[in-house]
Amino acid sequence: MRHALAGACAALLLAGCGSAAVPEPQAAPTTGATGTTGATATAGVGAPLPGEDPADRELEPIGVPDTNDSAAAGTGAPVTLVDVRLGTHEAFDRIVFELAGGGLAGWEVGYTDSPLSQGSGQPVEVPGEATLGITLTTIALPGDAPAGVQPWNGPARLRVPGTGVLDALVRDTVLDGWATFFAGLDERRPFAVGLLSDPQRIVVDLVAEQRSGVVPLGQRCESPAGFAVSYPEGWAVNDGDIAPPCTRFAPDPFTVPAGTDARVGAVTASVEPAAVDQVAAPDPQRDLQRSETTVDGRPAVRVERESRGRGLWPAGTRWTGYVVGLPDGEDGPRTLVVDTVELPQFDYARNVEVLDRMVETLEVTAGD
Repeated sequence: MRHALAGACAALLLAGCGSAAVPEPQAAPTTGATGTTGATATAGVGAPLPGEDPADRELEPIGVPDTNDSAAAGTGAPVTLVDVRLGTHEAFDRIVFELAGGGLAGWEVGYTDSPLSQGSGQPVEVPGEATLGITLTTIALPGDAPAGVQPWNGPARLRVPGTGVLDALVRDTVLDGWATFFAGLDERRPFAVGLLSDPQRIVVDLVAEQRSGVVPLGQRCESPAGFAVSYPEGWAVNDGDIAPPCTRFAPDPFTVPAGTDARVGAVTASVEPAAVDQVAAPDPQRDLQRSETTVDGRPAVRVERESRGRGLWPAGTRWTGYVVGLPDGEDGPRTLVVDTVELPQFDYARNVEVLDRMVETLEVTAGD
């Protein structure tokens, strides 16, 4: 099967193919709020507050938003929460948690119908019609902050005028390496979570509306490799003459060339003869975002990376993919990779959205 697929490094950007460290987003106007002592903090619309990082002010959400739970594991020594900021944009509201330390924080973010304090187990009063639980992991207790690092000591609730989605952010507590917050929203909205660096920040974007003009996933195909997936109406899929069937998807008709790694699919699938934790091994220098998830009940990781220019793609080329564990084959572990690449011939933003929606329909048909 592998003879017809792009090489693992070229197709995945997951194993030593070279990629550049994530650049900081460019500054753009925003509204900000930072914590101060008291019951509620607010901030006016207009210029950023003192100490606000310009990188918090990009105009696009940090990832492709949806309503599914998002999680990423922290690594290394616990880090200190040093600031919490709120911002508002035309299409989304933003929450920023700034961190300090040598480790890497993780997160667990998802909707809950019963917000409970992690310390007492008692209900937490959260304004709004929907509650998004936000837990930061690998977090140090304030008293364990390194010398010269001031832990955040903000209010019980944070608000910012002019938000379209966020009513208030409610602080719970830091306990056993977990810092818990609850975001009160006007209703259940799509959200995106990601990690920015220099300084380290976890960003949660709350999106007012889904993108318009979404093409329904009206077609479905099944691969003999052991999976089935739906894809957009009007898109083409390869027939299996050169590459295994149901592994190349594009909005226009295409031909898979023989004997080349040329990328012809806007979304591509491949099966790698390795375990999922090996294929999706973290790479802090290349990872832009990564979230642990499940696909059809199986362990999976969603990864966004950026090329360093050492493989087939120029430096700065972004890649988004899902790495999904499959049942073992006759020769051992197998992992499905479904991905899209930011190449000139493709609409990368659209393809990432299509990729996320396609993976939601993915079914593993091979038996354990």
